[in-house]
Amino acid sequence: LCMVCMLSVSCTDTWSDHYDVTQGGMADQPTLLENIKTISGLENFYKVIEAIGQADLLDSPQQLTVWAPKGMTDAQVDSVIAVYQSDKAAGLKSEDNRAVTQFLQNHVALYARPVSSLTNDTVTMMNKKYMHLLGTSSKTGTLDGNAFDDAVLCNNGILYTTNHIQTFFPNVREYLEQTTGMDSLVSLIKRFDEYELDESASVAGGVKDGKTVYLDSVTVLSNDLLSGYDAFIQREDSVYTLVAPTNEVWASLYNTYRKYYVYDKSVNKADSLSDIMTKYQIIRGRFFNTSMENKYNRNPNDSLVNTGYYERQSHNPRHNVYYRPYAGGILDGLQRVECSNGCVYVDNKGVINPLTTFLNRLDVPAYASQYYEIPQDNSNKDEMNVSARQYNVYTDTTNTQIHRTYNFLQVTAVTSSKQTEMDYTLPSTLAGVYYNIYLVTAPDPAVNATKLPCWFTVKHAEMRENGTFASAKNYDNPHPVTADSDVDNADVILAQSNNGCCYVSNAEAVDTILIQKAVKFPYTGVGLDNGTVKLIVNSFGPGSSREKLYTRTLRLCEFILVPFETEEEANANADRIQGQDGQLHYWFDDDYLEEFAKNKNIEEIEEINATTNNAE
Repeated sequence: LCMVCMLSVSCTDTWSDHYDVTQGGMADQPTLLENIKTISGLENFYKVIEAIGQADLLDSPQQLTVWAPKGMTDAQVDSVIAVYQSDKAAGLKSEDNRAVTQFLQNHVALYARPVSSLTNDTVTMMNKKYMHLLGTSSKTGTLDGNAFDDAVLCNNGILYTTNHIQTFFPNVREYLEQTTGMDSLVSLIKRFDEYELDESASVAGGVKDGKTVYLDSVTVLSNDLLSGYDAFIQREDSVYTLVAPTNEVWASLYNTYRKYYVYDKSVNKADSLSDIMTKYQIIRGRFFNTSMENKYNRNPNDSLVNTGYYERQSHNPRHNVYYRPYAGGILDGLQRVECSNGCVYVDNKGVINPLTTFLNRLDVPAYASQYYEIPQDNSNKDEMNVSARQYNVYTDTTNTQIHRTYNFLQVTAVTSSKQTEMDYTLPSTLAGVYYNIYLVTAPDPAVNATKLPCWFTVKHAEMRENGTFASAKNYDNPHPVTADSDVDNADVILAQSNNGCCYVSNAEAVDTILIQKAVKFPYTGVGLDNGTVKLIVNSFGPGSSREKLYTRTLRLCEFILVPFETEEEANANADRIQGQDGQLHYWFDDDYLEEFAKNKNIEEIEEINATTNNAE
């Protein structure tokens, strides 16, 4: 042990003396650039360094290690220079130019890296790529399997020579950019590349006119599109999976999705907005991060969640979730390409179902003031009294343990003789989709008094081509009140000439009411400040002869819009989606239930079908 320690100290002292410029180590040696310029076989490598503007880097005092490839051909030189000129013309800064990051920095590491027969390490190159460094002597070894020799000690580092160009291992984004057949995706991503000031790395020089002035401003390349999807696929410090659509799949999805993003003529640059919103949805749901699987304790063989997933979405377990992805699921049969920070699955089938991404149910809270407008009289005074309230459902008869809290808006007329009304504008509705529309209502909270149901109608108004709303019309109740309906005093409603458009809320419990099914709107509201669909809820009674039968007070929890791609699907599922205690649950088909059962290790499918809560 003492001998090992002595040898260790001796070697360390020798290396320290060798590299210490104050002891005459490398101080009198040529720089990396000067050696590259004079060593036989590195002429073309030097030519590239000069052409891409990196000579200063290799001639600076910064300590570096360079693995310089001998015998580069003229064709290889021309190829690297062409990439440099192309990226420069596109506005990329030198440090982001692919000729620099994918070629030169792929051969350079920070700090001097001596080797010995004991070296077995991982080296971080200047482009943040990790490479395996294996030494065989003080001058030879391999870097990611590429043999090097002839260690040359330089004034500013160490120079090794190799017989081959170091293989570049692309990350997910780099793979996309160098692969043919994915130009549509790459074009959209590059559209959002932008340089932003890095304040932490910049040197502030004071404040002028209320703004910080920087003596040395450092900018970094960012991408708002990828950031918006939490998809930092250009970084080496995360593990990402991307299901990347080919150009053919992109074109097919674009033609399909474009019909959902139709804007009226009053919208500024309507066609451009339609184009970009359509493209957003093509890439939505395609990014996966391994850390999310770990965060939610998921087994990726059972289910994958994309970067848009959030845990509290039990009302729609299909949203942003892909079950059994490798065994018959979205990744089955797709080509897998390994990358330095994850992998890419080449999607040549269009495997991402829009029902798992943007064609998801829309929940609009009725108590949120940004969605409603209080009717006013000719003097611009509110005609309705509104207040946000809560209704608690308890798990026991002692009313001590709250099972669930429902927020709702209570609406009464300022003048008791008026009907109660509340006007809503729905956000982010799609065109060309068939919606089933539901309204969730809260019960009458009266204590020691008769609880009265509310008798109401719902009017609708859609945006017209010129950007104005059409006149509001009543929806017809898909399940109109009949003499056999489970509604108290149904005969009173049936006596009305327009009884087919009347709805009755439950006075005793939270209620989910189907307002209309298979509704298709002409224009979308996605991406707009204001919606393109209005719903107006209006109490229908009571009159003086009915005031003890129904209440005019509206108690509105939320509107729920469930989309379907076809009218047939919407009609078929309107009543298969069940409301229990105000909770709307999807009723899934048998194929989904079978997969769900496998995932949860449940053997009896019938048990799942028994109630919507179990199905969820």
